[in-house]
Amino acid sequence: MLKNFRSLFIVSDENAATPVSETPTTNQTVELAQKPDQKVTSSTGNIDNDILGKLFQALEDNNQSGFDYMEFRKALKTLSALPMDESIKYQSTFATASTIGVTLEMLLSSIEFYKKVLINEEANFTKAIKDQTSVNISDKITQKENILKSIVAKSEQIKKLTNEIGGLQTEIEQLTLSIETAESKIKETALNFETSINVIKNQLDQDAIKLKQYIK
Repeated sequence: MLKNFRSLFIVSDENAATPVSETPTTNQTVELAQKPDQKVTSSTGNIDNDILGKLFQALEDNNQSGFDYMEFRKALKTLSALPMDESIKYQSTFATASTIGVTLEMLLSSIEFYKKVLINEEANFTKAIKDQTSVNISDKITQKENILKSIVAKSEQIKKLTNEIGGLQTEIEQLTLSIETAESKIKETALNFETSINVIKNQLDQDAIKLKQYIK
């Protein structure tokens, strides 16, 4: 089995001080060997070396026996430093492979096989993303909506209670005024009663004194 499938696709920067690491840092942009001096980037994201590592591992785990596309790419890579046209490199590599019975159809079929491996990895990734979305997003969105509903319900309760409290405060104010008015009237009536009864009591006392004085 071919080892280090990454090295068959990753191109080291010839001008860099150090070669590309076997385990690059996550999200470090790497250069794929599709076209010389061309970096492959996504229109919606960055190349993730951790993801690449998993994909290369899947290819390695499913490497076909015998000389297939991966062996062809390995042989092609040995010519990468030579100053010759790309077409010559492919033709030269194929010519060598054909001496052991390798045909163009075999290589193209091998490529399709590895593409299916990647498609299977893509399906697994899509399912994982769906599961993560359900756990980390959909469920939290539902929780958020429930909390918002709870806030609205409690806000309505607070509004209702506030109105009830306002009504009770108005009732208290009315009762306070009624109490003050009643107390004032009671005090006034009490004073009037005392004044009135004293008039009669004084008259009675005066008459008692006069009776005692005038009648013997």
